[in-house]
Amino acid sequence: MFPLFDINRRRTFPVRTILLIAINIFIYAFVQPLLPDTFYISPQKFLSVISVNPLNLTPWGLLFLSMWLHGNLYHLISNMWFLFIFGDNIEADFGKFYIPFYLIGGMVAGLAHIYMMPQSAEFFVGASGAISAVMGAYLVFYPHAYIASLIFLIFFVTVVNIPAWFWLLIWFFQGNVLPTLLNSMSYVAYWAHIGGFVFGVIVAFMVLPIVRRRRRSETYSTPYYW
Repeated sequence: MFPLFDINRRRTFPVRTILLIAINIFIYAFVQPLLPDTFYISPQKFLSVISVNPLNLTPWGLLFLSMWLHGNLYHLISNMWFLFIFGDNIEADFGKFYIPFYLIGGMVAGLAHIYMMPQSAEFFVGASGAISAVMGAYLVFYPHAYIASLIFLIFFVTVVNIPAWFWLLIWFFQGNVLPTLLNSMSYVAYWAHIGGFVFGVIVAFMVLPIVRRRRRSETYSTPYYW
């Protein structure tokens, strides 16, 4: 199943989400082609430096950079599509804390991958860990929204509105936990997705009372954005 859009009122125009998408596209198009291999990070490379000097900022900087890089155009487009679908409502709830939440979620996701795959010498890149944090928050904040999704059946394709809680849990368990348990041979950083998603769920539960109070205080007198 592939998400087309969420059926969930957009309370504010998603300036920060669009900014994140624009930065990712700019880096992929104009910066990443110029980067040598030394600007990429792997769990093995990260740990080899940190184990000698935990205060060395270089591996931390490369870990931060990794969430802005992508393996190919499909990787970029799919990540940005997911961010566009799930990011706008979470941005409305977090406000000015949305981008810090996104960035910290990406770092936590990267560290989860490093911790669980310490011997890996494969470079890892992508915004999916940070986006997974956004999706984890969406599960907590909007479980009863709907995700309009393409469903590929044997002889035809159809669009089905799927409850967000079901869609996100299927994505999490079938798309990430199950392949991890089965030791699936893949270039997908499943542990980054899992780490980011769990981080998003935990943070969202922590701030849920604040978010609910904020929603109640909104007048909704401004236009809705679609």
